[in-house]
Amino acid sequence: MTSVDVALRLVWPAELRTDRLHLRPVTTDDASLVRQLLTDATVRAHLGGPASEERVAARQTTYPTTAGAWTVVRAADDQPVGLVTIGPDHRCEGAAEISYQLLPSAWGKGLGREAVAAAVSWWTEAVPKGGPMVAVTQAANAGSRRLLESIGMTLVDEFEEHGQPQCLYTPAGDQEDADLRWARLIAERVDAAERRRGAQARATAMGQDLPDNLTALSDDDLSRLCPDRHGAYGRICARTAGHLPDLHLGRAPDGAWIAWLTSDGLEDTRSGDQRALALLDMVRGRRACESGTQLHPGSALPAGPGV
Repeated sequence: MTSVDVALRLVWPAELRTDRLHLRPVTTDDASLVRQLLTDATVRAHLGGPASEERVAARQTTYPTTAGAWTVVRAADDQPVGLVTIGPDHRCEGAAEISYQLLPSAWGKGLGREAVAAAVSWWTEAVPKGGPMVAVTQAANAGSRRLLESIGMTLVDEFEEHGQPQCLYTPAGDQEDADLRWARLIAERVDAAERRRGAQARATAMGQDLPDNLTALSDDDLSRLCPDRHGAYGRICARTAGHLPDLHLGRAPDGAWIAWLTSDGLEDTRSGDQRALALLDMVRGRRACESGTQLHPGSALPAGPGV
């Protein structure tokens, strides 16, 4: 189960209401609506075409038990007109993806925009420590792109998937919550990389000579340790002075061994948040840290000082 699944289960079921809509969890009574949406050629024009009978049956079974799956109901006549779902983004672990489908009879009235905006706001408010949100739509789907842009989503990447050009959107970069969620996700990846390097350094002969509890070292022993400090954690390197290569070993606040690199003898002194936000700039396709590298949210992090 992913972190997004866990977050959703903690706040599900949930019902949302707007001026014209009621978003409620999908039930078995919505089987007909699910079939209509998945087999309508117009609805599925940019979604790979009408779904097979097997997929329709599977969705009819799983939607009612899926946290994050809403039926969009028109309040004026209590008529179901579509689906909105929030679930894990398979391209980027830790991110949530929002998807939506409305019957053609509900198009052109702003109902899709109203429903999707309500779900995005709910994710922000109900899951404050959840991952960032993305929405992916085909580049050729002009209507879907206009919908996302109209609610403040911004284009951050373009790529090919299922044989078609795709556009990836996320809440606008000037929104503090969106920045924080991306920074948190990327910082977790940086931290994981540091811990892997820490484990590798701990396996070296020099690392194996160090006790787990550095406070057990005498003052004389401590004086022979490398004085370098890790920019993100402020931890003193636990290796001997003058060691080579420039891979430093220390403790994270929770006691786990971590490692960091220096370049030309200079430590990367940026804080963890600063480094995460620099990587965030790359996620959003901007130049950061004097690098022209672009980072897709689902791709590997670039190597560098402190990573």
